[in-house]
Amino acid sequence: MSDTAAPIPISSSTIALRASSTMNVVSEMGGAFMSSSKCDADGNLYIRKFAMDRPLLGPVVKIDADGKRVALFDPAAFSQLGIERADAFSPASDGGLYQIAQSGGLKPRIYVLHYSSDGSAAAPALLDADFEVYTFAAFAGGNFLVSGVRRDAQNKDDHGRNFTAVFSADGRELAQLSFDDVAGRGKAGRKGQLKFAAPALDLSEAEVGGDGYLYVMRPSSPALVYAIAPSGKIMETLKVAAPLAGAMPNAFHVSENRLAIVFSQDENQGPAVVVADAQTGEKVARYAAAVALGTSFACFSANDGVFTFLKLGEGNALEVVRAEAQ
Repeated sequence: MSDTAAPIPISSSTIALRASSTMNVVSEMGGAFMSSSKCDADGNLYIRKFAMDRPLLGPVVKIDADGKRVALFDPAAFSQLGIERADAFSPASDGGLYQIAQSGGLKPRIYVLHYSSDGSAAAPALLDADFEVYTFAAFAGGNFLVSGVRRDAQNKDDHGRNFTAVFSADGRELAQLSFDDVAGRGKAGRKGQLKFAAPALDLSEAEVGGDGYLYVMRPSSPALVYAIAPSGKIMETLKVAAPLAGAMPNAFHVSENRLAIVFSQDENQGPAVVVADAQTGEKVARYAAAVALGTSFACFSANDGVFTFLKLGEGNALEVVRAEAQ
């Protein structure tokens, strides 16, 4: 894992986040967006749009640091596959995008769509999988982490079983992952288990780190973040304490050797952000974000100490709000 130090202040008190800049993205006027936005090392934002006429097939737009749309990744580019829904995505190292998608009814076919940097369709991969996918991310080397629920669609009493696995770039299952035996165990080796009744998901968010591992988060309090190698081995299990009792994590990003996790609070308050060490899970700082910053946490830069949020402004214009400690 990266040893690069980030200039984030270490403090036991809460630090206020204030908007340092707000940018209207003219190309995205009049359209809503969905959660789980991402960014890449060049500062490009990847935002999944909500399409009224096809709510399960909204495109992903790539916006550069100046607010210009530079690519559109639309599942319609793979029309020959009969895609019925497209969900979680990961920026690709070639400037393109990977996205999980499915076609078919009771027995869906699960695909990983690969878009080129200009948004055109590259070669898709058909996964050797038969479950409902909810969480997806791509390793830098080409393997995929896929997590969801496996159930018998013909049995109405089957509530499902959590299923997480690593697949190769050509769709072969390489390793299944089990979190029951590590969920309650931190870096110090404390024993215990945290089990979820199906169909509660194993994982809710996933993002690749600069060290080549995928950092994946479990929806729990405290937040559980796993560092997973491309082979499927769980390298670290980190616990990040919630800022308030019972607060649940709903988004996170990794930058250098820092994790930034957003915890939901009272609906009248903005989100609380906890920055933690990506090797130990220990809290580095806690931030309070005003509601006006936006509720969608899109990006985190540890080196700059900048948190990026998205919201809809006047006329449903997409606004990119960058915030810093002030």
